[in-house]
Amino acid sequence: MESFDAITTYVHLAEGPEVSVIPVTEDFWATIDTRTELHTGRLVTATSVDQDWDIWEMHPNGDELIVVTDGRVRLHLDDGDRTTEVTVEAPEFVVMPAGTWHTADSLGDARLLIVTWGGGTQHRPR
Repeated sequence: MESFDAITTYVHLAEGPEVSVIPVTEDFWATIDTRTELHTGRLVTATSVDQDWDIWEMHPNGDELIVVTDGRVRLHLDDGDRTTEVTVEAPEFVVMPAGTWHTADSLGDARLLIVTWGGGTQHRPR
């Protein structure tokens, strides 16, 4: 058994009973579309939020779970009809519906645990 740093190592929960450990390299997000093994199942990531995100993201094929494990963040949601915001503080979480564009503002140092259905994820500048 081995322990891992959740910021530099992600977990892939595939369509079966296996759990895959995924080392996060500098090019991880730039090359994620080519990682077809991650397009099914769920990707579990952790991140620190100490500045506002510079992108919006959207997961068209599945909901996303965002758990604030420390601190608080303000999430902005755009479902195509309206834009709303919600402040989420540890130990709260939100379920981001599939097809909802979202971004985050830092409200001080925060840590997030995110569980994503990764296939088809899209990004746009903020």
